[in-house]
Order: sequence, then structure tokens, then C-alpha cells
Amino acid sequence: MKNSFIDHYALTNKAIKKINTLGGQSLIVVKNKNIFKGILSSFDLRKAIMNKNILNKNISKVYNKKAKFIFLDQLQDKIAETQLNVKRLGVIPVIDRKTHKVVQILRSSNLNSLKIKNSKKINCDVIIMAGGKGVRLRPYTDVLPKPLLPINKKPAIRHILEKFNNYQPSKFYITVNYKSELLKSYFEESKTQFNIQLINEDKPLGTAGSLFFLKKKIKKYFFLTNCDTIINSNYHNILQYHLKNKNDITVVVAKKTFTIPYGVSDPKNKGTFALTEKPKIKFNVNVGTYVINKDILKQIKSKKYLDFTSLIDLSVKNKKKIGQFEIKDKDWIDVGQMDKYKYFLNKKI
Repeated sequence: MKNSFIDHYALTNKAIKKINTLGGQSLIVVKNKNIFKGILSSFDLRKAIMNKNILNKNISKVYNKKAKFIFLDQLQDKIAETQLNVKRLGVIPVIDRKTHKVVQILRSSNLNSLKIKNSKKINCDVIIMAGGKGVRLRPYTDVLPKPLLPINKKPAIRHILEKFNNYQPSKFYITVNYKSELLKSYFEESKTQFNIQLINEDKPLGTAGSLFFLKKKIKKYFFLTNCDTIINSNYHNILQYHLKNKNDITVVVAKKTFTIPYGVSDPKNKGTFALTEKPKIKFNVNVGTYVINKDILKQIKSKKYLDFTSLIDLSVKNKKKIGQFEIKDKDWIDVGQMDKYKYFLNKKI
């Protein structure tokens, strides 16, 4: 770790040599006994050299003093967010809150060393609905089923499996129908890494109908998620919220802001008139991930088409408790729509 440190008053020449020695990796800028000051990247140096001759000066005005870091006591709760930041930025220092000393340096090369403590395991099953035709993603889904469409050189469903696997679920159940043979072939290769059982739908059963096949397999509460929803959030916190509030179903939502591209008239009282230019409206949108108690499955009486909205309506009618857990809008992506898929196709997520 010491090889990545550089003093905040070190000469620029020394910094250049050190970055070259590390193969271009960013340096962690410190003072005194490893107290964090910022990050110096090769980009910072190139920018400074282009602007003025700084080769014989020190780095004090060059490095990023507002660099992203994480406190050690936050690491377990923000592990998914931290992994995303490391992939995006290349390096994240872990800082002791009291001393501000650097205690760990997270890079892509050691990202797998991040482990979830026993208390942070979800210890429940995860069901991924992967049987849909992906109509909105045609013509791509005429060739591949939606779960296997690549996002940053990796199938979308692989991202979902890996993010849940950080929290050590009991088992993955994956419902398949459309192009099921391709999916089965892929999952056969993945079984060595993930505990997976495939559930085959003879015909499309909607976003909740296939749960009928799992009534005898599920032992307690479980996660249910779409195969095109990728969340960078703490699944353990979601589950704890569900249990603490004694919900029967918890819907994961995100607050989204929509701008109406027109001026909107609002006649308030007789004889008065108000015009709002391009107003913004906020909604909590369903991201397609849920925590559900086993008892909810008793409401699914037969093997027939059932979407999740209908299951919610049935649960409300039967006086089940429905709650919602809000995540940040930036912490999830929906790759089930063509514009979104194209946007995230080559991005790190």
C-alpha cells in the first residue's frame, strides 16, 4: 500500500516517475503519517503540464483535493456503491474517520477482496424473472433472449447475479420461457459460481404467474426481480426494512423527476390565471424489485397468467401490508427499453 502514497509537497518529477512505476495507476496524496489529502492521477499531471511548466515544482496545486473516498465505518453499508465507484474512477481510498489516515486502497485489481460480513448476508432465496420476450428490445431479442443481451461485455443477468451474490443468498431461482434453450445453456456454465435452479414456464405466465411453481420451494421471505433491472444498492438494508416494518410485500422504488416540455395553465379561481413554464413533477417509480413473504404465494391458486400489479391488487384486497423502500434514482438502471439499453451498452455499472 505504501507504494501508492506520495507526500502532498512531493516534486512533480517524482510523482511522474512513481505513476509510471505503478503502470499509470493514481497516487494517494498524504501528509504526515498517511493522513489523506487527495488523489493524483496521470490526467491531473497531463493537464497541469499542458497549462504551464510545472516539472520542477511540487504537486500541491496539481492533485485533486476533492477526490472521492469512503470512511471505513461506511464500507459495509455502501459496498455496492463503492464497487461501482472503483470501476468508474479506478481507485477509492478507505479512510479512518477519527484520524483521516488511509487504511486501505481499493482498485479494480483487489475489488473482489471486499466481503460482506455475516451480519450483512440476506440468507434468503432470489427469484429472477427471465421468461419474457423482450419485445421493446427487438430486433436484438430476435437473436438473444433479453437476459443475455450484453451490458459492458457481460450479459445483463450476470450483473444481477453478481450483485445479489455479494450478499450471499440461499439460492437463485430463474424462470425461463422465451429462447429457454439458450438460457439453459448459459446457466449450465454459471452453476459452478452461483447456486441456480431453473423454473421452466410451458407458456408465458406474466411477472407473477410463475411464482405458482415455487410455492413448495420457498421457505420464508424472498427477493423477486426483473431480469432487466440492475440495482447498485444495499440488499441487506432493503431486507431489514421489510422485516422491521413487518411488510408482506416491499416494493423497491426510486424518485424520478419528469419535466413537462410545455407551459401548463392552471386557472385557480374565476377571473385569475396562472401559467407554469415546463413544470417538473416527481413520482416514486417501481424499479421492478420486491421482497415478498412466503404467505403471499397462497393467493396464487393455479398455473395461469398473472402480472405483479394484479398480485398487489389481490394482496391489498386481502389486507396484506404493502410497503415501499426508496433508493436513489442514480442507483438503478432499466435496460429493458431500447434507448436505455443503448445508453448503458458500453458503460460500467
